[in-house]
Amino acid sequence: MLPVLSVQAQTPPELHVLIDVSGSMKQTDPTNLRRPALRLLGDLLPPSARIGIWFFGDRVTSVLSTQPASDLTKTRVHNTAGKIRSNEPFTDIPDALTAAAASWDTGTDRNMLLLSDGMVDISKDKAVNEQAQQRLLDKIIPRLQSAHIRVHTIALSKDADSKLLREIADRTGGIFVAADSAEALQRAFLKIFEAAAPRDGLPLKDNKFIVDKSVKELTILAFRDKADTPNSLKTPDGTLVTEQTSRSLPNWRWDASGGRDLITIDQPQPGEWQIIGAKDPDNRALIITDLKLNVTSIPTRVYPGEQINSTLQLTNHDVPVTQPDLTQVIKAVVQERRGDEVIQSIPLNDRGADPDIVGGDGKFDYQLNLIDPAGVYSLVATAESPTFQRTWRQNFAMAPQAPISFKSRTVTEPVSAAATGPAVANAPSGSTALETPAHVTPAHVDGHGQKPARVPAKNQPVRVLEITQDPTVVMPERSVVDGQWTCEASPTGSAVDSHGSAEGHVVPSPAGPRIEKVHWVLDKTTMTVPVPTPVNRNCQFSGTLTAELTTERSMRLQLLPVSVPALVSTAPKSEHPDAHQVHETARLPRKGPNWLLIGAVNIGLALVIIIGLLLWRRSTKITINQLLAEAKTA
Repeated sequence: MLPVLSVQAQTPPELHVLIDVSGSMKQTDPTNLRRPALRLLGDLLPPSARIGIWFFGDRVTSVLSTQPASDLTKTRVHNTAGKIRSNEPFTDIPDALTAAAASWDTGTDRNMLLLSDGMVDISKDKAVNEQAQQRLLDKIIPRLQSAHIRVHTIALSKDADSKLLREIADRTGGIFVAADSAEALQRAFLKIFEAAAPRDGLPLKDNKFIVDKSVKELTILAFRDKADTPNSLKTPDGTLVTEQTSRSLPNWRWDASGGRDLITIDQPQPGEWQIIGAKDPDNRALIITDLKLNVTSIPTRVYPGEQINSTLQLTNHDVPVTQPDLTQVIKAVVQERRGDEVIQSIPLNDRGADPDIVGGDGKFDYQLNLIDPAGVYSLVATAESPTFQRTWRQNFAMAPQAPISFKSRTVTEPVSAAATGPAVANAPSGSTALETPAHVTPAHVDGHGQKPARVPAKNQPVRVLEITQDPTVVMPERSVVDGQWTCEASPTGSAVDSHGSAEGHVVPSPAGPRIEKVHWVLDKTTMTVPVPTPVNRNCQFSGTLTAELTTERSMRLQLLPVSVPALVSTAPKSEHPDAHQVHETARLPRKGPNWLLIGAVNIGLALVIIIGLLLWRRSTKITINQLLAEAKTA
């Protein structure tokens, strides 16, 4: 069963905002675009949220105590934004985080937003600054983790310590956004808002959206092509409303600044509305309504290969909608997006068909498999029926790599032949590549429970898999790997056999690939586990990691397959036509010189030489006698 992570969906968000007011902001943000960005954030927060604001430079100042995001609070946020300045000499990030983390309401989802254009700078002494930064990394971040506080960071300007701000976000489970200009602050704040406090909205198609009768409040965010090119709104009755004409309309509030228009309308007219302006992917139509789309939130920081079960469900006055005549006509889909690009799209249903688990329960179930490159992504859920439309969006960050890595190695160590075999390959937690724990029955024990005679130890090449966890992400002794080894049926080339000797022969193979199940409890940051024997087979490991993270959440990760090549001998191959026969001959036991055989050979050679000499002499005598006889005759 995969972990279902729904903390954020069940608890109201609480957001503590930390704004850098150091003197360097005069150059980074000369027109104080931090002000409209903060107003935007305050106006977008749902009523269930809480917000508090701190300014920091050489000191930390609480300028708005944490309170519910009511209409009165949003007015206070506007007033607080007007106080943003750039006049303090230093940038004390560690103290700012410490102060803002001191107090939280009970039962809220804890988030911080940290905006800075600099680095840890509390003194003219470089050594003092380095010590303060190290204290931040070693002391403050672990406290934030244990308090379940996610810190989302925005680096404003190229001079910001992006590496530090990214690490703060990474280690606390937040997202990091780089805003290369003050104008980009609006979109940066929007990304953070949609990560920390996602809320109901209406789907936009060509800047058009449909408002139903249940909508109590409508908030429209429309970005401009150019800062001086205003947007306007077309209402369902055909009226064209601009910022200027909206001032005479009851229940309308229009904030035009920072290259965007933010319009809030109480009791909006039902029907089709249209934004007359740029078709920007960051345009939004957010609503307050009793007919809500509840989606199981995902962590704001995930890892490549992570698998997450989630659910979409409609509620009316906080009561789940389960009537089949309504749920069966809803067209629901969930998408993973990066900007305009759709990474994956999953159609949903409540009929019990895949991916739904139980039909007719009002829940639209699905599973996310996240395997994307590093970056900020969006989970967008949409539900449409003949009478209403809803959408819900949450941003999350994909980490650059998984918090676990695998590396195959070959070691040569003395091993008794009686201690080798498949049982070693399934060694439990804490076992090294060459250990067979007492409670594991070795595979080489025969059917009668009798162990063969122990063979003296010798050096044997052994393949091992080295597993390394990131201790800043994964909690020690809280992670488990389940999977299997799959080793090929046929050996590879002239290979080292299961006892480690490179003798140039082919070890007979079984009928099919060898499969071994494994279960490893990773109780060390780095540990090794053995690869199955014999070592002349290519093997591949596949499995899943289930772990508890330092951010106090569980994770299930589909691991990428790990291939381990066979150990192939470098000795030259035999040219004998029957390699097996040559191998068997080479294995015969060696003895001392056979003197009897040597003597017999020597005697035989002597006899051959003597007989040859006698024959030569006889032949020579006959020839001379013939010559003398012929001479006398002549």
